[in-house]
Amino acid sequence: MTKNNTRNDSGQFESQGTVSEYQDIFEQYSDWVNAFTEKDQTASRRIAGCKSWFLWCADTDTNPLCADEHAITQWVQDVINDGYADTTISSRFTSISMFYTWLLSDSGIDHSIEDHPTESVELSRYGVSNSSQYKRLIKRDGRKDIIAPSYDEFEPMFNTVPGKTDFVRVRNELICRLFWQTALRSDELSRVKTENVDLDKRQIEVRSSKLNEDDHDLYVRKTFFEDTLDYLMHRYLDKRADKDPESEYDYLIIGNRGGKVNPSTLSRIVKDSAHEAGIQEPLTTNPDGSVKQWLYTAHRLRHSRITHLANKTDMDLNFIRMLAGHEQIETTLEYVDNDWDEARNAYHAATGTS
Repeated sequence: MTKNNTRNDSGQFESQGTVSEYQDIFEQYSDWVNAFTEKDQTASRRIAGCKSWFLWCADTDTNPLCADEHAITQWVQDVINDGYADTTISSRFTSISMFYTWLLSDSGIDHSIEDHPTESVELSRYGVSNSSQYKRLIKRDGRKDIIAPSYDEFEPMFNTVPGKTDFVRVRNELICRLFWQTALRSDELSRVKTENVDLDKRQIEVRSSKLNEDDHDLYVRKTFFEDTLDYLMHRYLDKRADKDPESEYDYLIIGNRGGKVNPSTLSRIVKDSAHEAGIQEPLTTNPDGSVKQWLYTAHRLRHSRITHLANKTDMDLNFIRMLAGHEQIETTLEYVDNDWDEARNAYHAATGTS
């Protein structure tokens, strides 16, 4: 396979050539992407990435309607050998994954694919960094796979929060960052009051939205935020006091005119911030093609935080369970990756061997 790309007017790589035999399918997918991706730039990337996949299939005599994991891994090896940047490979991999999500869900197109071909492919195994950590939403062993984008993937949304006033923008940024740092659920954050926030300990006390008060000692739990949030928290509380000076012990997050903000509004703020950053993407769709679930949501930030703590830090798993408000440690274990390199290193460290 050889590079056959040039840069477009925006400086992005654009695949050259036509997809010929599968033109109709490609056009149907392109229409779907354009209809359900709010940012034109994101839609263009997804369409261009899919086109590059179709061109690779034509070059290698691969039928994209019969593609399997082997075909995907061969593509990965080819684009690495061709010298593409990790970010380009990651973006195109995401585009391919989205194409098969569409094909397998509601496209109405005949194919012979039973399992999503990108499901088990991890770009990190091939030395590609900055790879997307999410896959098609599937059910396995009676549960939904945990989808947890990395911090690098959703970080741009923190700088593009919507808001017509300075108060709203500051509040919305705090909301997004709190979801990430505390792993709170939307309903839980909506019920936090100012008296529940300890600025000195960087601690928030919260009532669980899942556990029963009489059955579990984590019905009331504590979660924490980092010192990087100190300035923003103080800035927001100052503006909040000016807007609602009579409610010192009222809800932490308030509306533009005061009063509690409902959970659906908090979640929408996260979704809108991702849209503004140009990173939002449809994850699943309804039979009519409308978006059923977006990739970046408040709950996805919760998943990402738990996953990060479980796999990228040395934090005790039981402490993570307490912070997340999981009734059983088995739930927390679902977030842990089976990393044999880390397991080997931990074994040698524990036994004093090299």
